[in-house]
Amino acid sequence: MICKSNNKDESINCANCVNNNNKKTIFDSLSTDEVSCIANYVEKKSTYSAGEYLINEHEEANFSLCIDFGYLILGTHLEDGSRQIFKVVFPGESIGFSNNKGDYSYFVQAVTDSEVCIINDASVKKLLEDHSSVALHLVDILSNNANSYQQYLLGLGRKNAQEALAYLIMDVSTKVKQSKGLKCNGTGEDLCFFPLNQEDMADVLGLTKVHISRVMSQFKKDNLIRCAHKKLNVLDVSALSDIGGYPLMAN
Repeated sequence: MICKSNNKDESINCANCVNNNNKKTIFDSLSTDEVSCIANYVEKKSTYSAGEYLINEHEEANFSLCIDFGYLILGTHLEDGSRQIFKVVFPGESIGFSNNKGDYSYFVQAVTDSEVCIINDASVKKLLEDHSSVALHLVDILSNNANSYQQYLLGLGRKNAQEALAYLIMDVSTKVKQSKGLKCNGTGEDLCFFPLNQEDMADVLGLTKVHISRVMSQFKKDNLIRCAHKKLNVLDVSALSDIGGYPLMAN
């Protein structure tokens, strides 16, 4: 699945992605000339439709991914047939690059139409050998991701359903706005894109879809949010952040 053909004759221009100020990539530390060489390590660029799996759980781990555009989820299927989503992946982010051997311990699924660049393990090793700054930047990213994820789980584990959902909405909507270069702490009447539906949010938080629907309805009744299918606007950023204990950053 991961190396499917996209039937597109399209050259790979890494500068378009790396030089996008709204994206944070593992190649940000490279010079312009170095960025132009990154395409030599990319095996191919592939497109995926919303709902399509890029990686199935327990497949052999041979590739790393760089997300050009679109939104993905990482998760695992549980014994009772349900799933646990543990990460939303945004444009510019990467999957893999951890030098793990064996099988993928997670699935990767597109929640919107997406396009990714695929780099096989041999090319990843060569890339890191040729560009030490990428290796150092990657170590920082992996370390920060591990720390952030630990704090994220600890924080959600101490929250009730209302607090946890408020935190999730603020976190995802803030990151979506950042990826689009929008003001994160602003409000407005227009509905903004939101990559998760209620079932996705339930699977992130370990709640039922019915429970999520009930809390969302209360948020709407309290004029905290407006939403439609995969569209959402936070009407009262301060109030929703207070409920979820979400740290607002100066923007």
